[in-house]
Amino acid sequence: MSEGPSTAPSEGLYASLVHPAAPPPIPWWPPAPGWWLVLGVLLLLAMLTPWLVLRWRRRSAIKLRAQQALRDIPTTLTDQQWLTEVNTLLKRLLKQRGDAAATRLYGEQWLDYLCAHYPRPQRRSLEPLAAELYRQTAELTPQQRRELQRELRRWLRHNHV
Repeated sequence: MSEGPSTAPSEGLYASLVHPAAPPPIPWWPPAPGWWLVLGVLLLLAMLTPWLVLRWRRRSAIKLRAQQALRDIPTTLTDQQWLTEVNTLLKRLLKQRGDAAATRLYGEQWLDYLCAHYPRPQRRSLEPLAAELYRQTAELTPQQRRELQRELRRWLRHNHV
């Protein structure tokens, strides 16, 4: 039996081949377009964060002052005086917010406005602001007063006044 062709000549040819040059290493600069996008988003976020935090703090402070003003209305007032104070407070806050048209509403229109500006309003709890406020002698039960206060706190929490 004869042996196959010798592998010696192919080894010589392989050794005489010029090996390809290795590509240069990938440079770090300039970065790929995706990194520029990430850098831009981070810079934008760094510039907007202080403004957003300041805006959030200002709104929180306004809400807290409004809720404190509601709590500061004396409970010893008569029902008529108490309703007048609450109504005046709400309209003053709306005027400060820039909603002057709402300050001219009264009765059912005022109640509709209040109910339209927060989720799941309890219209029955807010009715004394529409009905009892304009009577000669308003009479609220302690339960009605508590419900109205609770609804007004919810309203203040959901509105930026």
